[in-house]
Amino acid sequence: ASTATKEKGDYFVFMSHSQDAKKNPLNYAHKMMFMKLMFPTHRSNIAKSNARTALEVAVELYDKGHYSKLVMIVGSDRVKEFNKILNQYNGEKNKHGFYDFKQIEVISAGERDPDAEGAEGMSASKMRSAAVANDYDSFKQGLPNTFEHGERLFKDVQQGMNL
Repeated sequence: ASTATKEKGDYFVFMSHSQDAKKNPLNYAHKMMFMKLMFPTHRSNIAKSNARTALEVAVELYDKGHYSKLVMIVGSDRVKEFNKILNQYNGEKNKHGFYDFKQIEVISAGERDPDAEGAEGMSASKMRSAAVANDYDSFKQGLPNTFEHGERLFKDVQQGMNL
């Protein structure tokens, strides 16, 4: 949201459609529901989309017809990868579709310190480990303090992991 304000643009949150018991225990519908519950002030910016890749997201946004610049925010470990692929296919028709932005920028959401305590050092891996250990107290450290559905999310993650 802050980057969109700085860029004088709109923002959207796209979620992964990936689902598996090991790393992606929630299905797309559950991800969407929990994201909207967790971040109610951004709920209208959480995009319901069939796009399954960053390239398909770029096509979807380009097809809206009123964007000339794409700014994607990703984890610091993915910036180089997304910058390369999004710029590589800009202006080229391919199996994912077509987009032609005047400018594409991929920026980091910031560095995470895995050794930090509490939310600062939290990761999805640590939260899944807490679910496996049936340790809700550790799991909830990765949730916003205002989130009221943590126990339900915890149980759904455990169920999605076949625990």
